[in-house]
Amino acid sequence: MTIRRLKCDLSPELTTCLKLKDAVRPDCCRVTDPIPYDGECFVRDIGKELEQLSRRHERMFVKRRRLMEMAIPIRRTCRFVPKCACLFSKTIEMVRPCDAQSHTRTEQLALPLVRRLLNRRRSAIHSGDKIGESILNRWLRYSFLSLYSRLANVRPLTKPKKKKKKTEKALAKHDQYIEKLAQPKKVPTPPKPERKQGASDSERLKKLSTPRAFHEEVKRNWELTPEMKNYKASKRIKEISQPVTRENVHINESPEKVSPNALKYKPSARIKEMSEPLTTRDANQGLADVKENPFGIAPNALKYKPSSRIKELAEPKEFENTHIRENPFAISPAALKAKASPRLIELAKPKGG
Repeated sequence: MTIRRLKCDLSPELTTCLKLKDAVRPDCCRVTDPIPYDGECFVRDIGKELEQLSRRHERMFVKRRRLMEMAIPIRRTCRFVPKCACLFSKTIEMVRPCDAQSHTRTEQLALPLVRRLLNRRRSAIHSGDKIGESILNRWLRYSFLSLYSRLANVRPLTKPKKKKKKTEKALAKHDQYIEKLAQPKKVPTPPKPERKQGASDSERLKKLSTPRAFHEEVKRNWELTPEMKNYKASKRIKEISQPVTRENVHINESPEKVSPNALKYKPSARIKEMSEPLTTRDANQGLADVKENPFGIAPNALKYKPSSRIKELAEPKEFENTHIRENPFAISPAALKAKASPRLIELAKPKGG
């Protein structure tokens, strides 16, 4: 016996996106699951336990007047009456708040490409996956409405228009056009000359025989024209033609006159020292700046007392020459005590012995 199910039933046999709780489900969409054959033996025991629980609940609950008044609902009817899915021909798709249209740049970039979704949707339709098709449709809607899809001017797929069948007249015209295009292009032949064979064009020969004419620009010699003789200069031109005279401020009118400040000036000792001429070498007298006793010792040098460190540094260093022996021909005691190895004895023997 087959059980008849409703459209809003959430059984795996039907593919629907509608999910309604039992408390919200309307009366027309009640689903009564049949008791399995193996569980009928437990019905009596389960009924007894439920009856005991209901009695215990009635004893524990105190019926007060205030509580009973508060238990009465204010609105007898629900504000939002859930509509039954049986009235709709198509399946209802429930969109969660988290699946709403995204606005941030990261979420917009995270949406998959429309071409990829269309390819997957095509494969889902081919395989007959209804649930996958509905999910891909939702993703396609989000991707189409994203900011980057709008910038790229991505448009949804439109159903191709069916081409109208051409009439016989249109087909004949189309065939004529194709035949015209199929014909090869003809190379244009050059036009035949009007003159006879061996004759020449006299006008053409005359034009070619005339030499080229070169017009030279000859400059005329300068002449005093009557306009130049009768010309009268204006006041402005006369003013401009006059040379500019400037005062020479660098020339002193009376150079021999000494200023009073120069007469009152008193030179300093440094200026007097610098004004003296430099001592030059005289061939007969020798150097002028040579001292009388160049080997004399300064009095400060005579009074100087050297420190112990300077005395220590002034003493010459003595180096022992360890490379030279006192008796170079003496044999060391180690050499006298040494014993030759058999290899040395073998090497010490003369060759060929």
